[in-house]
Amino acid sequence: MANEHVPVEMCNEWVAGEIATRCLIVSYFIHNLPKKYGKKILEDIKKANYEAGFVAGKNAAKALGKNDLKTLGTLFGGTKVFNPEVVYLEDERAVIHWRTCPVPTLVPTFEEWGLSEDYLETVCPILELFDNGFVEGFNPDLTTQTPPETGETGLQKNGDFCKVVIMKKR
Repeated sequence: MANEHVPVEMCNEWVAGEIATRCLIVSYFIHNLPKKYGKKILEDIKKANYEAGFVAGKNAAKALGKNDLKTLGTLFGGTKVFNPEVVYLEDERAVIHWRTCPVPTLVPTFEEWGLSEDYLETVCPILELFDNGFVEGFNPDLTTQTPPETGETGLQKNGDFCKVVIMKKR
């Protein structure tokens, strides 16, 4: 397969599957580990998500050979898995609407665990820390507001989009 051309649609499906798998693992930890180790373990899970994103962002910047905001905005806006719409992209700020997300596909599994769809409101802010870490790993002079901070978390309730804002630190 290494020499074969893989259609972008297939790549998107694989990436979406990997994101959903990572989210399922983290969701399991969020749901079960506090019962065994106390709520403090949630801070470790949050830190792990952020750190994983930070390393991924640092590696992405290294691979691309540049780490400016427009490059990052284009990168986030090019993640086909999230069906993004780049609403605004300038030197100081980028606004992206993610119009699809693999995380809500986990709701049936949450329900099997005895949880409701509202569990997304617990899981998403923790999972989004990966993106926060990615941005700061990509360029330490940048910061991001992911859907929990922007308040635009529509995909949690079958809405149209979740909003991500990337900007230069002040």
